[in-house]
Order: sequence, then structure tokens, then C-alpha cells
Amino acid sequence: MKKFKPNTFGSELVTDLKMVSSNIFTKNIGSACSSEHFMKFIKKEEIGEFYLTGADAIACVKATNNGLLKENYIVNIVSDCITSYDKKRIKEMLDYYKNKGSKIVSLRMLGEI
Repeated sequence: MKKFKPNTFGSELVTDLKMVSSNIFTKNIGSACSSEHFMKFIKKEEIGEFYLTGADAIACVKATNNGLLKENYIVNIVSDCITSYDKKRIKEMLDYYKNKGSKIVSLRMLGEI
């Protein structure tokens, strides 16, 4: 399994990211659920629903989606906020997420909520 190393090129947050919280969690493998600190936080705060975005629909987003579903959380995939190294597979991945039980939403849909 590929490991991600802190304090290496590409591990830093992008400078134009708008920070709305001081809660920052790190992970060493694809799934956010691999972060013990994150999992403890969401249980403590009683968070039951997630809106996933991400830079690799085929890897990290998929792993996090599956991990959250396995723990019985509600998962929404924000379709226009995911991408992949293989952009041709995004439609396939959206179908995959839906078949796994996640809801597919768009930014426009979220604006209507």
C-alpha cells in the first residue's frame, strides 16, 4: 500500500484554500478513516453525514467513501468537486459511488438546500 509522507513535496495545503476551522487531520494512506484522530473527532462531535470532494476519485475519494459507508455514515459525493488523474473514469466512479449507497450531488444542488 502506498504511504503518504508528511512534510514532503505535495503534502502541504494549497495556499488559496479557505480555512474555516482549525480542525486539520492527517492520514498516511488513502482513506480519511485511517486517521484515528479524525475518527475519534467525528464520533465525539456526532457527525453522521459527509460531503466528499477530492483530487483522486479512483483512490482517496473511493477509499474514504467506502470507509465511511462501512461505518454506517451518510455519504454525499460532490460530483463537480472531484477529479482524477484519469478523468475518463470519473463517470464510472460516480456510478460506483451511487451503487455503493452514496448520494451524488452537485454544487448547484447544494446551493438549493
